[in-house]
Formats: sequence, structure tokens, C-alpha cells
Amino acid sequence: MRNLKLIAGQVFRKNIRSFSWWSLVLMPLIGVVVIGVIAFVMSQTQKPATVLVSGPAAVQTALVKQSNDSQHYKAVASKAVGEKQLAAEKADGLLVLDSLPTKKAELFQRNDGQNIQTDSLTAALGGLNTAAVAQSLGLTQTQLSDLLTAPTLASSSVTFTASGKMTVAKSKSEDLKSMLSLVVGLVMYLFLLSYGTMIAQEIATEKGSRIEESILTAMHPSTQFYGKITGVAGLLGVQLVVYAVMGGVAWAVRDKIPQVRDLLKSFDWSQIGWPFVLVVMGFFIIGILSYTILATVCGSLVANQEQAGQALQPVVMVSMIGYFAAIMAGSGNSPIIAVLSYVPFLSPMIMPARFGVDQVGLANVSVALLLNLAFLVAFTWLAAKAYAANVLVYNDSGLWKAMKKSITVAKAR
Repeated sequence: MRNLKLIAGQVFRKNIRSFSWWSLVLMPLIGVVVIGVIAFVMSQTQKPATVLVSGPAAVQTALVKQSNDSQHYKAVASKAVGEKQLAAEKADGLLVLDSLPTKKAELFQRNDGQNIQTDSLTAALGGLNTAAVAQSLGLTQTQLSDLLTAPTLASSSVTFTASGKMTVAKSKSEDLKSMLSLVVGLVMYLFLLSYGTMIAQEIATEKGSRIEESILTAMHPSTQFYGKITGVAGLLGVQLVVYAVMGGVAWAVRDKIPQVRDLLKSFDWSQIGWPFVLVVMGFFIIGILSYTILATVCGSLVANQEQAGQALQPVVMVSMIGYFAAIMAGSGNSPIIAVLSYVPFLSPMIMPARFGVDQVGLANVSVALLLNLAFLVAFTWLAAKAYAANVLVYNDSGLWKAMKKSITVAKAR
């Protein structure tokens, strides 16, 4: 136990003091801050488009009332007055129409002016024109409202029992949960690459400098293996705590920053519940640890630091399959994706995505989570055995030949 704590502490202290680990931790936060600053600067420097309106007073009044943060309407007495203001760069466009109802309206835009949202302007004119036509036909306001009201479409997610009976399931909350599932999958991919690279390079450096022999004279290889995994798990825990604290601070001051407040209001947070959060976090932690252990085993097969990149090839290949399968999960419940969502290494990315779009329930997720947890325990034990056989194998011919030699060494024990 003392040696395990020694190795874990050495891995933890070495990396937590390094610039590379802190750059891994802070880079996503810096990226979010940079994006936020750019969005804030753009929102402050970009002025709303100003459109002058020359036409009937009723049209001018109606459009002025529809002004918003991105487009302002301003009434002018005539087309000539509007042209003068447009020439003086006091506006970005001039809308001219003679009367309502009409089939034609003209919009004159300055080449160097702000972009005018013609779609919203066309929709506004269409509504005003319809109202004018209805008035000319003698329709009441109630009749006009009935004419313009579109039917409400109610959508339900259904499932079928073994007997073929249809039952209405819970309504899908695909948007936010699906997006968060894919974001977590991407973050997991970046994490496993970072921690996989970290531990593979550390093992390769020790083997290349022949320090490994000296270390293993004082302790068993499995003790060193578990110590390294424990140290990496500690670093992962610190990183998650840092993100949790930063997220809590951002949530606490969200109402003081208009851009953040508006962005958060654009999402339906009622879709997110504790079951979804716990599922995502459970698969995230199990996934990172599984891939880190795989990277440790592969790292023990290389002979020096120059070959550390080869150790990550299996990790990258498997993780890419999982990530792309998670993306495909949102487009439909494919039988292949359904099977892969229970396969270790792939399940941590695919199952949260399927759960996010309501393809599976908590029962299926619990089964997959237990399978992955059981696999993680068994794989860790096997990986420790493989590490003990690999760590003193030196082969410059690549991973596969090193693996064959390692198997030979393990059989000879």
C-alpha cells in the first residue's frame, strides 16, 4: 500500500505542477471565455438595421410597432425624403409602397449598410396585406383570426407491446439532452486523448531511460500499474471539481451578464433532470478510466518515448468509432447502434446519446452501466497482469510484435 501511494502521489504531483496539465484544464474554459468576449464585442458594435418606410400611415405605424433589437422601422413623409436620408447614411434601407392591399413593394438598400432581414419584412407585409384584403371583403376581426390561425399539431412518441398494442410514451425532449450528450462525448474524446497521451508518454519515458528496471526491483509491476491509475484518477477528479466550481460561479452570475442570460433562456432546462445528469457523469467517469487503462497497457508495449504515439493508435481508433456512433444515434434507432451501446469502450459515448433522445429508458441505461462497471473491474485486473508482462519487454518492431513477445513472456512465467 505504501508503494502504491508513493507512485500515485508521484504521478499526481508531477502532472498537477506541469504547464501541460493546467493547459489541458484551462483551455476549454479559455475557449468559452474567448467565444463569449467575441460575441459580446460583436453585440456591442453591431447596430440594428434601420429601414425607412414610405407609404400609408397605417402601414408605417404597424411596422414601427414591429421594430426589434435587430431591425428598426422609421416612417418618412415621402420617397424623396427617404432617399435624402439614405444618401446621408442615416438609414440602411428604404421601403416604398403606395397602398394596401398591393402585390408589389420596393426595398432600396445601401451597399455599405447593415444587413436587412428581408424574410421578416416580407412576413410583416404579408400579414398587413392579408388584413387589408380581409377588410375590403368585409371580414370581421374574428373571421380574420380564424382565417390566419394554423391548426395545432400534437406530436406523441409511441411504443408497441409484444401483442402490438400502441402506448404513448413520454414526449421526446431531444434538443438540449441530445446536444449535451454529444458535447459530453466530444469532451470525453478530448479527455481520453489527453490522459492517454500523458500516461503513455510517462511509461515510454521510463522504459526508454531504463528507469523501469530500477523501479521494479523495489515493487511489483501491478503495484506500479495501480499507482499510476490512481494518480490519473486523482487528476481527473481535480479537473472535474475545477469545472464544477467554475460552472457554479458562472451559474450564480448568469443574470448579471445579458448575453449569458439570453443564451440560457433559449434552452428548455426543464428537459434536464438528475437521472440524465447522473447517467452522463457515470458513463463519463467509467469511459475515461477504461480508456486510460487501455492506454496504460498499450504504453507498456512500446520501447521508448518516440513510440508513444503508436500506443495511442488503438485508443483513438476505438474512441472514434464510439463518438461517430453516438452522432448517428440521434438520427434513428439503428439495431447496430443499439447493440454497440452495450459494448464496453463504445457504450460510454453511445448510451448517453440514446438516452438523451429517449431511445432507451433508465432500465436499459442501468444494465449498460452495470455491464461497463463490471467490465472495468475485470479489465483493470487483466490489464494489471498484462502490464506486468509487458513493462520489461523491449521491441522496436511495433505494438503487435511487442504484444506477441509479451504473450510469450507471460506464458513462460
